[in-house]
Amino acid sequence: MWNNTNTSLETRPKKDSRHRRILVLGLGNILLKDEGIGVHVAWKLQGVSLPENVDIVDGGTAAFDALLLEPSIERLIIIDALKAGRKAGTIYRIRLNAKEPEKLERIFSHRVSTSLHQMDLIDALVAADRMNYAPDEIVIIGVEPEKMDCGLELTDEVQRVIPEIIDIVIKEIEDANDRK
Repeated sequence: MWNNTNTSLETRPKKDSRHRRILVLGLGNILLKDEGIGVHVAWKLQGVSLPENVDIVDGGTAAFDALLLEPSIERLIIIDALKAGRKAGTIYRIRLNAKEPEKLERIFSHRVSTSLHQMDLIDALVAADRMNYAPDEIVIIGVEPEKMDCGLELTDEVQRVIPEIIDIVIKEIEDANDRK
C-alpha cells in the first residue's frame, strides 16, 4: 500500500524531482509471526510523515510485483526477517546494488524454506536491471526472528525493535535526500 491515499499509479501525484525516488518495501508473511516483521514495520511507517519522494509498500510476499510497478526507484529500502543465528531482535543493515544478485542470494540463504519472497525479490531485481531501471542503491534492514511458526503476532523481542527499525529507515531516507 502506498503512503498516500491514492493507490493508482496513473493518478498518484508527481514526486518532488529535487529528491531521489525512494521505495520502502516491507516483506514477510504475517501468518508466520516474526516472518512478517517487514509488513508490520511498513504498516507503522504509513502513519509517519515522510517526504513526498518516499513510497511505503506492504510487499507481503510479492516483492516482484511491488518492484516492477515502480520503475523510477533510486533507493530501495527492504525490511524483512533475516535468520543469521544471532539473538532475536538483532537488526542487520546491508548495502548493495541490484547488479549483485549473488550477494542477495547469500543474504537470503539464511532464511527458512517456508518463505519464497526472497527469490521473488532477487528475480525482480534481475528483471529490473535487464529493463534498465534497477535501483541505484539497495539497503536491506534485516531483523533476526525468534519464532516463525503459525501466528499473527510478533514476539516481544521483535516487537520491541520496531521503533529502532523505523529510526533506521528515516535515517536512510534523510541520507538519500541529503545527497540529492
